[in-house]
Amino acid sequence: MHTRSATRRRRVLGRLGLAVALIAAPAMGAVAAPSAQAAPPVRGAVSSTTNPTVDGTGHCQNGNEAINCNIYDGKDYVWLTGLPTSAGVGAGKYFFAVLEPGGQYDPNDGGAGNLSTSDDHTNRTFTVGGDGAIGYTGTHAADFDNNKIRLMPYGDTTNPGGVYILATCSLAGGYPVAPSSCKYDAFKVKPSPSGTADPPAITKDAAGSATETYTWDITKVADKTLVQTTASKSTFTYTVNVSHDAGKITDIHVDGAITVTNFNKGSMWIAGVTDTLSDGTVCTVKNGGAQDLKPGKTTFDYSCELSGLPQGELDNTATVSWDAQTVDPDGVLEAGYAKFTLGGIDFSSTTVDDCIAVTDTYAGSLGTVCVGGPNPTKFVSQRPVPVAVDACASYDNTATFTTNTTGATGEASQSVQVCGAAMGLTMGFWQNKNGQAIITGGVATNKVCNSATWLRQFAPFQDLKETATCKDVGDYFVKAFNAANASGPSMNAMLKAQMLATALDVYFSDPSLGGNKIGSPLPLGGVKVDVSNASAAFGGATAMTVNQLLTHAAAQSNAGGSIWYGNVKAIQEAAKNTFDAINNSRALVAP
Repeated sequence: MHTRSATRRRRVLGRLGLAVALIAAPAMGAVAAPSAQAAPPVRGAVSSTTNPTVDGTGHCQNGNEAINCNIYDGKDYVWLTGLPTSAGVGAGKYFFAVLEPGGQYDPNDGGAGNLSTSDDHTNRTFTVGGDGAIGYTGTHAADFDNNKIRLMPYGDTTNPGGVYILATCSLAGGYPVAPSSCKYDAFKVKPSPSGTADPPAITKDAAGSATETYTWDITKVADKTLVQTTASKSTFTYTVNVSHDAGKITDIHVDGAITVTNFNKGSMWIAGVTDTLSDGTVCTVKNGGAQDLKPGKTTFDYSCELSGLPQGELDNTATVSWDAQTVDPDGVLEAGYAKFTLGGIDFSSTTVDDCIAVTDTYAGSLGTVCVGGPNPTKFVSQRPVPVAVDACASYDNTATFTTNTTGATGEASQSVQVCGAAMGLTMGFWQNKNGQAIITGGVATNKVCNSATWLRQFAPFQDLKETATCKDVGDYFVKAFNAANASGPSMNAMLKAQMLATALDVYFSDPSLGGNKIGSPLPLGGVKVDVSNASAAFGGATAMTVNQLLTHAAAQSNAGGSIWYGNVKAIQEAAKNTFDAINNSRALVAP
């Protein structure tokens, strides 16, 4: 899982806007943030304090003088401090400004309520190292000591309680900055009138977030799924397409922290802390009920759950209220409330499964695809496969994707089939000395050649005598061969010779018949061949085993083959061509 920044707001969930944490006087209205450059929000905390090594002790009237003072006895004694790296703003480049706690909040030069008007922001720019050490070279350098920078000069606040805001803003996104690029710390200088308690101040930040989850799909196709060929190999082209949906947005939240500062020496009672969104969503403030608020800063975490992304600007308002009371030992406090409205909350998206790795069982890694690229994304690869003899072979290819976040997977498979040729031997082979040697060397039973007995089951060969020896079988084939090659042979003669050669191919390729004398990969009789071009000769079938072809063709003949297929030459020729293709290893195996 990773967080993706985007410039498109709302739909793609824009940059995380860590909202401005500002202080408000009682009954303060909403505050609109200025338009400026976005930058990564300042993380951690910022703080003001005194610097006893320079100014001496006793200037912090409330708070921890070492790291975080709340009330000062003079403007000159307020310093920006470098907090420990575990709590501070983190390494980077920043500038600071002192603001009033009301009106239009803008830490940029010339912004409404900006009290740091004696110099521009470049003179108030500093760096923070990875160890939390501050680096500074501006005119405040004379008052740069002990990892602290004196804030003076800055103007007087108009806030009747003497409240100021220290803004620390990141320059990672350039200048001017958006208030969401800053963190804020409230402090007080002007003391309250004797016998009067100070009202609390409220600050907050906000971060909109959501989870954007993508679902992926994968398909795989081949340019062809069946190849019947006499070649030794065939090449297939595969296309894999991966695609994703528009993304499902869930877990939509606005989260952050609300800080309420009690400037008094004693605890005060508050009726509670609330937080609401401008769309009417009531947020949950942890431990935000009625309570005694101790002196100093108290932080309340809050969370707002939304059913969908806002379609317009979304504002966030935090409120602390209190009843009239006496704060001991500070004095009387009138009833009231303090409110801060943070406008235009940006949302960040945490993307889930926005990238996939695509692999293939044959081609290996195809690559990585991420949202934002072509959708769908296409991968094309080729695979050469060997072609089997006397058989068909299937080859499976599976493409798989694995998502980068959850590890979800998907796959698509494509099976292709390659069919080679049925391997037979030609008429010429069976009439030459090698073929004749196989025939005449065959096994005989009671001097009758077993091949003769087997051949006589087919009507066209029943003119081979029942008592034929293996030599007689050899002579029988030579006679058929010569008849087929005589001047102007009849179609019957050519069909008979080709079918007889096929029958011998079957007999002498089968270990259970005459033995595999011709080195056939498989018994030829069981091989199914494609006869779609000669279906009229085989009862309309488009594929038959070689044994079935012999049986069917024999059934169309009388004994000896003088009348065959009704002597219809076209049909006889179709049957003859089929056996001829088998004998010349050109008949394609059928799946």
